[in-house]
Amino acid sequence: MSTIKVDTIKNSSGQSEISVTTLKADTIQNTSGASVIKVDTIQDTSGKGFYPARAWVSFDGEGTVSIFDDGNVSSITDNAIGNYTTNFGSSFASSNYTTVGTASSGSGAYIATRIFTASDSPATGSRRFETSNHNDAARDVPYVYAVFTL
Repeated sequence: MSTIKVDTIKNSSGQSEISVTTLKADTIQNTSGASVIKVDTIQDTSGKGFYPARAWVSFDGEGTVSIFDDGNVSSITDNAIGNYTTNFGSSFASSNYTTVGTASSGSGAYIATRIFTASDSPATGSRRFETSNHNDAARDVPYVYAVFTL
């Protein structure tokens, strides 16, 4: 295996931006050797941005709340029947993010996911929301899914 170490790669005109048609690698590491690469933006070849989820979670909202799987979620707080707070592992840069969610009773019954907007503004470190049935009555459900993107 070969290793190439450089501080900066520039194109032929001296700019720091380069274009690569195909890059094949098993691992890309930052300068400290970690497998994390931090970028400000990701774009496709036409310059359109990708906006990945900053956090997501799937959890059981019945009884004792338990997380099935997550990304950047440290815990779920069970505030009341059908009322939860998602706590992020790393806070967002601002509270101007989007929350999308859905929930299911697992029995085929219709369950709507309503996001608190009136009394609870989004916080950079957490987001409170409620699961409710089609009559807007708060309800605990076994399958809750939420995605948060900035």
